[in-house]
Parts: sequence; structure tokens; C-alpha cells
Amino acid sequence: MDTPHEPEVASNPEITPEVIEEPIAEVVDEPTPANRRTFVILIPGDGREPAADLSERDARQAWVAASAPWHPALLSLAGWLPRHEEFDYPPAPSTGEIWLVPAGAADKLPSGYQSQAADLGVPIVAVGEDRLATVAEILFLLGEPRSKNLEDPTAADYLALGASRRWLRDLTSAMGHSDGLDLDNLWREVSAGARAWAAGDPAASVNRLRASFEMLTQARERFYPVDAYLLDICLLDPATRPESVEALLQSRAPLTLLATGKSIESLAEKRPEGMERIREAITDGRLDIVGGAYSETEEPLLPLESVLWQFRKGGEAYRANLDDRNVETLARRRFGLYPQLVQVAKRFGFRFAVHMGFDAGSFPQRHEAKRLWEAPDGTTLEALTRTPIGADREAQGAHLPWRLATSMKEDHVATLPMVHWPEPLSGWYADLRRVAAYSPVLARLVTLNDYFHLTDRPFETFRPDLDDYIFPYLAQAVARRDPAPISGLAAHTRLRARFDSIRWLDSLVLALTSNPSVPEGTPIDRIEDDLETGRLDETRASLALREPDSLAAAARAIVGPVPAEGARPGYLILNPLATPRRVAVQLPEADADLRPTGPLRAAQFTDEGVLAVVELAGFGYAWVSRATDATLPPPPIGVLSAKARVLKNETLEVTIDEASGGIRGIKAAGDASARIGQQLVINGLRDANGEAAASKMVSDFFEVDYAGPALVQAISKGKLLDPAGKTLARFTQRFRLWAGRPVLDLDVTLSDIDADLLTKLADADPWAHSISCRWAWADSESSLRRTSLISAEPTRVERPETPDAFDITSQRRRTAILLGGLAHHRRHGARMLDTLLVTGRETAREFRLGVVLDLEEPFSAAQDMVTPPYVIPVENIPRTGPVGWFFQVDSPSVMVTSVTPARRPEGEPPLALVFHLVETAGRSIRCRLRTFRNPISARQVDYHDESIVDLSIEGDSVLVDLTPNEIARIEVTLG
Repeated sequence: MDTPHEPEVASNPEITPEVIEEPIAEVVDEPTPANRRTFVILIPGDGREPAADLSERDARQAWVAASAPWHPALLSLAGWLPRHEEFDYPPAPSTGEIWLVPAGAADKLPSGYQSQAADLGVPIVAVGEDRLATVAEILFLLGEPRSKNLEDPTAADYLALGASRRWLRDLTSAMGHSDGLDLDNLWREVSAGARAWAAGDPAASVNRLRASFEMLTQARERFYPVDAYLLDICLLDPATRPESVEALLQSRAPLTLLATGKSIESLAEKRPEGMERIREAITDGRLDIVGGAYSETEEPLLPLESVLWQFRKGGEAYRANLDDRNVETLARRRFGLYPQLVQVAKRFGFRFAVHMGFDAGSFPQRHEAKRLWEAPDGTTLEALTRTPIGADREAQGAHLPWRLATSMKEDHVATLPMVHWPEPLSGWYADLRRVAAYSPVLARLVTLNDYFHLTDRPFETFRPDLDDYIFPYLAQAVARRDPAPISGLAAHTRLRARFDSIRWLDSLVLALTSNPSVPEGTPIDRIEDDLETGRLDETRASLALREPDSLAAAARAIVGPVPAEGARPGYLILNPLATPRRVAVQLPEADADLRPTGPLRAAQFTDEGVLAVVELAGFGYAWVSRATDATLPPPPIGVLSAKARVLKNETLEVTIDEASGGIRGIKAAGDASARIGQQLVINGLRDANGEAAASKMVSDFFEVDYAGPALVQAISKGKLLDPAGKTLARFTQRFRLWAGRPVLDLDVTLSDIDADLLTKLADADPWAHSISCRWAWADSESSLRRTSLISAEPTRVERPETPDAFDITSQRRRTAILLGGLAHHRRHGARMLDTLLVTGRETAREFRLGVVLDLEEPFSAAQDMVTPPYVIPVENIPRTGPVGWFFQVDSPSVMVTSVTPARRPEGEPPLALVFHLVETAGRSIRCRLRTFRNPISARQVDYHDESIVDLSIEGDSVLVDLTPNEIARIEVTLG
């Protein structure tokens, strides 16, 4: 039975070269009996472009009406080809006709036609959505017995011929041409083939059918004689049933599977024999796999190293299951476009791309079918930019010829992609694949890989900005009832920084000892797999077990063995970032009156123990004594202060608002006016009249906990009120300034949130209903920048999402908001920005933010915020002195996101490290990568460890040239 979601049927097995070469039966010359019927098809709007809101039911019925009369059981009884007539002004009924009208339009025929048809004995068949049922009904009206083989493959091919005839008519009209089809010859072939089918001669029937398809193709080539392409893209995910994929592969028509590495792994695990069929189809050239990442995460909002893991793991999955093949075309089902994606994909060996997403989000669309997609560093990928039609929607089949005609008129090479899941599928889609098995009537059906290879590389480029992409992730997380739609990304960001720090420790031990230790517990690669596949609790537990071993190994390598005499107990403090830092650390069991000396800039005894500010070189260390040196002078007084509600250090002055408990203003030392202020707000409230209304932040407690010499800290507490004065939530805000650090640390804790408010937030639009931290600045002309994989991008959109930092620049003053992984934000006018804290079913109640002033590269402070230094109690001073460094980059605009051991074949010296460098300022630069051991060779490599260029070495430095915003992978072999 022909159902609305008919599964793909195998192409006719009789279509083989041997069959095609058989002689055509003589039935072609059989005279047509006078009593044969003529099928007249009346479809509303036939021959005109369908309305955009064409319903699925109407489209399905129209498809059935247009193709059902082409069943060979009916054609063998017909006296002429099925004929389309104008629905609104049809000709008068004639004896011997059978009219087919979509059931939904049967009562809309012009007045009097029903009675005229009844008087002449002309049946009017109200066509439903079941094509074979319609064929059976017509046979019954004609008094013919139902054929036992109505559903055989050859009959389905004849039905596809009818569908393609209608498509060709519409395509001809859309191109502004008259119908050039030779109807007499077409009827001769079609009728002969139908009679051969009825006589039980499938070979002759298939030959006639093929000749009929060729005639349709020739008619199209008269008005469009150049190549046109159809692309059939099938979406997969890890839950896809292998049987549904195998059903599609039964057809020989070309197909492209868009699948992540995880989806391919899932297919292989569920049905290994099915993967063998997939590999065979790829070898035959009728199947292509496109994809890229291992799983489709919120890639634009993740740390760079998380993005690289996705591509690396995805490549491993493809090669493991596809006979060591690499995927050439970058594509995603879930939205995941951003400016740096091109250069990341290029470094992993991708040659082509699909510039679109198929779920939600917004991206710039091009009129052309193909463009060169350019990244900020100038890297390009040849990209498909033509948006597809949905092969799972009946209405899209009616639009197909009109969309194709638009491409034929506008593009150098006509292109129309189709996209769908393996199931369910529309009825017309199966017809289209059957047509493709015979002849390219409308266009040539090819895989994506073949399409890029068969068509010329475009000359035009397009380079979308970050603002051109609108991410759907927050709304999707709220819709799927995620308990951490906001804090989940922040937790991932912090765990990623922690993981990269441990991997740096392991690399450092290798470089110092040339004999890497392997700590017990979960292997480092397994920890990374857990992190990037969302198993955050398992990642925390594994890191907690791994860290002590890695720290102990690093301490042994740096400090050496404990001396028998003359031990000097202290703390080894390590900086796992390339950026020089003044860090705030806790020194357990240190003397309460520890005095500043060397790298120790300030120390203070608190309820938490001794807190200290220590100066560290990039990728460096400092040693601080545990005991007080009584010969040193006491720390200076007055560097930090807390008077009334004003907190100060050397560079910042923060005023806490008495009424709200938020930040009244932050300014730099010497500023006449405040740069930025802060409050907590509840968005989405209404007053008694139903009008939008603002919440109110009210302070009922303020206290200064510490006022130096290392830390000044204050706490404000209060409540958030609705317009009627009802308490909806309570808050605690902790403000911290450290000696020598130009950063304000802001910790926000929410509690006692009203149950009705939480219920409202659970299912409301997260962008309109939330508890947020609102920032406001005075200058409406200030420019705002945000990060995209660390690099800065100007932004003007209403929802500028980023997990790292915002930079607000006014004249020569720069203010950066540090986000700590809180990625979702909304602007209000030209000088206010909300950082969303609670929306949907968010369960987190504690959040950390920061503000930093006048840093040349403020985005390095974002890394500083989420990457704590390591403090290791040791029994001696390092052999190389109390301070030092291991690796250095001499440019503050170049950040190092990862240091790992190089992957080397067995038997080769392993002492090589790989550095991931990112240029963040958007300018070309030459930097020096220095190492504590002189390098003997260096090269820039891609992510398959293939050389891009050998690099020059000067003493202890590797010279690296970077283009604007380039992401580079540098392999250095140490001497």
C-alpha cells in the first residue's frame, strides 16, 4: 500500500546494460482502440509557482493526482498521455475521459461541471493521499480486475515518470519556455512499455521506460543544455536505526550522509555488516560521508582545545570505521558556524564545507550556490551556500522545479540540495531517486564530494563576521529541560582549563627529565574523553585523583631531592599559562606574619589561612618561604583600603551602592568618573496592569571583611523585589581587590528564589525571562568587543554570546568584563548589558565574574580567571633559584592554549613538544617562542602532524610568523 511516508523502494533490478540492449517489442505499432480512456488531471494552481503556505495534504494529493494515471495498468488502457488542464477554467467534459481532482479541491470545481460530467458518464475521482489506492479505484471504475503486481518496481518507475513529467512542465514554465516535449513519440514509447508490462514482458517495458525518461531529459536540455545538480543529503545521529540507512542504500542513486564521528561509531556498533555496505557504497562512488566533529556541541562557545578535540576525535572515528578514509567536506546538522571554523577545519585536512545548519540559529545566506568561505586569517574553503529543500515535506516537492529554475537562471552551475532524515520521507522523494536511476531529467543527482570535484572552484569570497551568526543553544537547552543551561558551559570551561594545566604539567616533566612518569588512575586521554562528552562529574573525580601525582612529579623535576640537611620549607607556585601573572593563592601552614620578598608581593592572614599575591613569569614558577624572615621590613600600609563603601588598590577604586548593594561605579586611579556599574535584575516582570516593569535590588547588609595588606574584601546582602514590593530572591555579593592586581573579583550568590518565579522561568523564553547581572557604562558611543575562540571581534547585536570577556572601549579607556564561562548575554540599548545567571531550570546559584581595567590584551585576563595557579608545598628551594620560567612567548597578543608531548612513531626520540598558539589582536606578527632548553628543530604542522613549514631557530628561540587571528600548531624538538 502506498502510504504518506512510503519507504525507499529498491530501483528496478531489471535495469541492466544487458536488458537495455534487448530489442524493443513490436507492440509499439499496435493500433490504439477507440474505446480507450483519457485521463484528465485538474490541480488548483497547476503550472504556477505554489504558494509558500501550501499545505502538506494539498501537496500530497496533487502529487498523487499527477502521477497515479501513469501507472502501467492504467496507461495500458489509455488512448493518450494523461493530460493536465486548468483547474479554474477546465474544458467541457468529453465522453471517454476520467477526471482526477485532489479531494481537498473537488468541491471547488466551477459551477455545473459536476453535473455535466455526470450526464456524460465522466467519472470525477477525488484523489486522496494513497497513490496505489487511487490506481485501484480507477481500475474498479473501469471494470478492470485489480492487477496482482500493482506494487512491482517497474510500476513504481512508471509512477515516477508521471511525477517527473509534471516537474518538467513546471520547470519549463518557470524558465519561461514553451513545452518542447515530443508528445507523440513519448506516447508511443509509454504506451508500448505499458502494454509490455501488462503482457508480462518486463525487459521490453523497462527499455521503453528508459527511452521515455531520455525524451524528458532531451526536452529539458533544449532550454538548459548545461549541467545542473541535485544533492541528496541524509542526516544521521547516534540514535539512527541502521536499517533505515540500509533501505536508502538499496537504491543505486547517489546519496550523501551527514554524520558525526559518534554517529558513524554508533552505526558500526549496532550493525557491523551495515557498515560494510556503507564502505562498499563509498568505494562504488554512490555514497559520500560529510561531517567533521565527533559530536555536535555548542562549539562556538567552547574553549579552543575542546573544539580541536572534537575534530581530532571525529577524524579518528571516521578512519576507524571507513577503511582509514578521511572526510573531505565539513558539514553540521546542528548549528555550529563561526568565523574561525574554516581555519580549524583546514588544518584538519578538510577541503570543502557546507555553510549552513539544519536545526535552528541564524547564518548569512548567499544568492550563489557556491562561494569561498574565508576565515579571519585568510584561510578559505570552497563552500556550498545554497539552502536545501526538505525531502521529508510533501510541499517541498511542488516547490522543487521552481527552486531549480531560480538556480538555473542565477547560478553558473544550477544547484539544488535536498535534506532529510532516513525516515520518514515524502512520497515524491522516492520518485526522484527512481528518476535519477534512469536519466537526469531535471538535474544530475550526485554526492557532495562529486559535486565539488565536478564544478569549478568559485572566485568570489565571503567573510562573515561573528555578529552574522546567531546561536540557538540557550533556547534549545531550556526546551530540553537542561538543569544547567547556563552553568553547564561555565563548568566545562573551568574543567577544560584545569585539564590543560595538568597536561602542561605532564609535558613539563617530560621536558625536564626526558623520562615521562605515568600517574596511576584514569589515563589522561580518557579524562579528556569524559570531559568533552559531557561526563563532568567523572571528569572532576578523575582530575582530583590525577592532580596530586602530576604535581608531585613536577616538584621532583624542578626542586630535586630533599637534602639531608639545610632544608628550606616553602611553596613552589607554578603558572600553567603563557601570560605573566600576579596571582592570589592560599599558602597552607605558612607563618601568619609572612612578609613580602622576591616574588611574594603581599601576604595576609585571614579566616581562610594565609592569602598571598605572588608574581609569576609566563609558564614560570616562584618559590615562597613558609617561614617569616624577621629581618625584612613589615609590609607597607595604605596600599589597600576600605573606607565607607569605597574599596581601593593601586589601580582600582570600587564604590558599592548603599541602596542596592550593587556596584555604583568602578574607576581607575586618577579617573574623574566611573567606568562601569553593576546590579542584579529580574527580566520579564509585569506590573498590575500587565505592562513590562523593572525589578528592584535592595541592600540590607554591608560589611568589610578585610582591608589589606594583600586583600580588601567586602560583602553586601539584600533582596530582589517585584514592582509590588514582593521579595522574589535574596542575594549575596562578595567584592575582592588584591594588591598589585588590576582586577575586581565579583562573586554572586542567589538564594530563596520565589517558587512561582522559578516555575515561570522554567518554560519561558530565556532571553526575555531571567535573573541577570546587569552592567552599565556611561558612554553610549563606546565600542564593544567580544571573543570568538579568544580572538576579539566587534559586536553590535542584541545577544552577543561569548564565554570569555567583553571589552568596552571609550576613547583611550578600556574596561573588560570577565565572564568565567557564563556565555549568554543580552544588550539593552547602547550602554547596558545583561549577563544571564538563572533561566529555564538552571540549578546553579553561585557565579563568579570580574572586571579589569586598561589591559592592552584584556582577553588574556579571561584565561587568568579560569586557570588557577598550582601551589605545591616543597622542602627546598629549586635548584635554579626562587624564580624562573620554562617557556616564553614574547608577544602579549599571542596566547598559548595548550602544551602537549608530540606524537612520534615508536623508536623515534620522544622529546618534542607541541604548542598551540593563537594570535588575538587581529594583526600579522612575528613572535619568539623561547624554551629553557635550546631547540634543535621546529616546524609548523597541521592537526594530522603533517609539516606546513619549517621554522627558524635563534639560540633558545623559535621564530613564528602569524597572520591575523591565526591558530597555529608548533612542534619543537628540544636538545
